[in-house]
Amino acid sequence: MKIVYHAALEEGSTSLQRLRSFRAIDGVDVIEHDSTARMTRPATLYQRIRWRLGWPTDNFRENERLLAFVKATRPDVVFVDNCKVIRRSTLRAMRRHGVGRLVYYSPDDMMNPMNMKWPLRLSLPEWDTVFTTKSFNVAELRALGARDPREIGNAYDPTLHRPLDAVEVGEEFERFDLVFAGASENARRDSINALCEAGFSVVIYGGDLGNWDPRKLHPLVECRPAAFGPDYARAMHHGKLALCFLRKMNRDRITTRSIEIPAMARPMLAEKTEEHDAHFVDGVEYAGFLDDDGLIAAARKYIGDANARLELARKGRARCVASGYSSIDRAREMLDAFR
Repeated sequence: MKIVYHAALEEGSTSLQRLRSFRAIDGVDVIEHDSTARMTRPATLYQRIRWRLGWPTDNFRENERLLAFVKATRPDVVFVDNCKVIRRSTLRAMRRHGVGRLVYYSPDDMMNPMNMKWPLRLSLPEWDTVFTTKSFNVAELRALGARDPREIGNAYDPTLHRPLDAVEVGEEFERFDLVFAGASENARRDSINALCEAGFSVVIYGGDLGNWDPRKLHPLVECRPAAFGPDYARAMHHGKLALCFLRKMNRDRITTRSIEIPAMARPMLAEKTEEHDAHFVDGVEYAGFLDDDGLIAAARKYIGDANARLELARKGRARCVASGYSSIDRAREMLDAFR
């Protein structure tokens, strides 16, 4: 099977991790096609208006370049990873050139207006399979005309998201009580400040990209730039415990970090949801919390008990491996679905 894989293939991106996972499977010939969609310069006023109206501009000529690439390579499958500008006319043209399966993947809440732009919405009936990591999106996508919407679980990259020791991480190994990587939301900021008020030290990775305002953070919080790839893996070892907050604007019940953190054998404190509990046993493979009081209590328990912390990390990692949460396992699931 020959697959053209179209995505923004930046180092550290989950799309690049998925590409490499497909390539690790025998019998699959994966040809990459980089969308080159990068924020290289500030958007113009025209582009910002188009984005807000739901009609993003195809700044990188993705439709034209992808169609030309498909004509030249003649794949069996075109797999588009989280692109919002591919038009239905482009998909129909690719079918005329012999493409047997058109597959779309999104790691985000597809109904969020930030993600569901008009080119994607109008193209939904053209895709043979649409994969979403959000369980609630399946029925919503079907109602919009998607033929075969399917939930696919979040994943960790087995080569990247692995346990690291103090030598690999360096002098900041477990320097802080807690570590968090991600963007700012008011509830997250308030919870982190509450932890610091209780006497814990916290480091945040995402200060440059995530709209964190240091003036609104407790003095015990250290806010650093976002980390990607191997730097991200090392950063998550800078805390004795790793925080996993869910993004409210995406209606998250579980997220990519929910899998990456325990896969790295980091003891995870995460918001308690039915989907977290379906993937990990609360109190055994992760520690769930419902509010700031529960979060502080869990932090006190595990900061004060190194053995319990290590056991939580060990069992969380074992669950990821045993239950098939790796990106290669997920790639196999997707192949089985659209073969």
